[in-house]
Amino acid sequence: MTHETERAPRPATGRLLAPDLARGAMLLLIAMAYAGVYAAVPFGTATAGAAPVDRIAAVLTTLLLDNRAFPMFAILFGYGLAWSVARQQRGRGGREVPGPEIRRSVRRRGLFLVLFGLVHAILVFPGEILASYGLAALLTGWLLFRPDRTVRRAALWFAAGYAVTVPLGMIGLWSMTASGAAAEVIPGYTTAGDWIARIVGAPVTPLYVGFAYPLLLLVVLGYLAARAGLLDDPAAHRRTLGRIAVGGVTVSVLGAVPAVLITTGVLVPGGVTGGLLLALQVLTGVAGGAGYAAAFALLGLRLQDRPGPLAGAVAAMGRRSLTFYLLNSVLVAVVLHPDLGGLGRYVGNAGALLAAVAVWLVSLLVAARLEAAGRPGPADALLRRLVSR
Repeated sequence: MTHETERAPRPATGRLLAPDLARGAMLLLIAMAYAGVYAAVPFGTATAGAAPVDRIAAVLTTLLLDNRAFPMFAILFGYGLAWSVARQQRGRGGREVPGPEIRRSVRRRGLFLVLFGLVHAILVFPGEILASYGLAALLTGWLLFRPDRTVRRAALWFAAGYAVTVPLGMIGLWSMTASGAAAEVIPGYTTAGDWIARIVGAPVTPLYVGFAYPLLLLVVLGYLAARAGLLDDPAAHRRTLGRIAVGGVTVSVLGAVPAVLITTGVLVPGGVTGGLLLALQVLTGVAGGAGYAAAFALLGLRLQDRPGPLAGAVAAMGRRSLTFYLLNSVLVAVVLHPDLGGLGRYVGNAGALLAAVAVWLVSLLVAARLEAAGRPGPADALLRRLVSR
């Protein structure tokens, strides 16, 4: 196919290790980010008076985790969506899927992700991201059927827009953090007021994430990466992936340094300045997400033929990312939420990270068992059935 509107990633004949390995690893980082919220140390929280181990943990999470796992997952979400559309356009089971049917499946996937996310936000974690991804699919899915130049132009417009909206969102977040309100964003389970807050807040988070974080840009970058086939054939793009990995991670780390100075108490900026420095951390997370995705692609290339039991289990989790995203979130809440296990009352950054690691390891065992039995993740299978109906 030579017409530009028909250009798309070429689906591989087998399952690629790199995207699944990346998703599985990122589920650990997302669990870590959620755990910090339950321990009252969300992104931007100063830890100058904390124990040394917690201060070290705060530095590492600000440099390498906060707003870095989410961008990579968003890029992979866009990549996977574009790959799925391309597979259907090229024919499924010997039958080319009509364009209107493909568009319908994209819309249904977005709508059901929003629904899954809203239920998850009400019952478990109000700051969840599934609904945000669903919203991104609904708002940007039309680009999957447009020429490359249109997709690139959209990416530029989104980048320009987020250069304005991310600082505004972070100024608001910094004001909340400075007042202590950001540490109290997780409602409980014991009062009517808790449940009202959960229900009322559920639709707010995806809108805020779409405005204050570069979500739509990241998903569109995933579309572009899929059209270039970067993860379909990493061997053919080894040099490009290496440059993205090194350059992206370097920009990401440097851009997070001012936020580290805030976290450690070296800088105590005012409202606008603090928000702008946090915005720098968020915006450079775009480069970090791309860099992490490229690094995992290169790692997957090395492990493709002989992944070993650990990498195989991580990839098995990544193949069932919706199921294990939800399971990890539930387990983190059970362990750390003050109204449940309550451990979040007594631990700081380091303890919260260790709790997330323990949860992820339990999930890893479950993923390995499902893989050995040849069974899909229940939530992933349900979503597929709902989308294909």
